[in-house]
Formats: sequence, structure tokens, C-alpha cells
Amino acid sequence: MAYADGLACLNGNAYWSMLIHVQDDTTPHLAKFIQVRFSLPCKETPQWLNRKSPVQKFRLKREQDADSVLKEFVECAPDSAEKCPHLPMWRFVPGAEDEKLPFGHEIPSYQSLEMPLAPVV
Repeated sequence: MAYADGLACLNGNAYWSMLIHVQDDTTPHLAKFIQVRFSLPCKETPQWLNRKSPVQKFRLKREQDADSVLKEFVECAPDSAEKCPHLPMWRFVPGAEDEKLPFGHEIPSYQSLEMPLAPVV
């Protein structure tokens, strides 16, 4: 649905987040979102980013300690004296541009099993 790509390359890896609109056949009227964190080698992009199919399957691991409130804009460094520009954090995948993201709400966090987070050293 939407993704935030790594702004920097650390130890040969870029760190990404994606927001997934989860399908739940038991409560189809309620929108449920999860955030998935993963890393890829620098200059690589996820294969699902350009797929036309709106339904994808992912293998994920729950990370309750990483649940967080969804922010709309990239945050500036806390010690920055300059005014922080409003840079959108999330980019929509093709076909999801009209979706509404749950900014300001706590989103459950997961990690990808296929693209695990590389350790930062």
C-alpha cells in the first residue's frame, strides 16, 4: 500500500518500512494496517513495489516492542536549529494513491522473514 525507503545506506544496507492494508474476511468493513520493517542491500528495491496485483503474501514475525504511532512526515534531527521541512514519509504503491493512511494511530509492527533487518554496526 505505502512504503518509506531508506534515506541512507548503512553497512551496505538500506532500511525500509512498508504499510500493509491487511485483509480480514471476518470484518471486511474495518481497515487494519500493519507496519513491516526490512532491509535490502543498497540500491535494491523490493520486487513487490512494481507488481500490479493488489494482493500479496508475506512471511512476517510480530515485533510488539516496535509498535509505534504512524507519523506523516520525516522528522528532523532533534538538535537541528533549522526549521524542519514537511517531507512526506510515505510513498504509495501504484494504484493505492487514493487510500487514507491512519496517521496518529498506533500501528502493529512486524519484521519480514524473507528480507530480515540487517544489524547496524
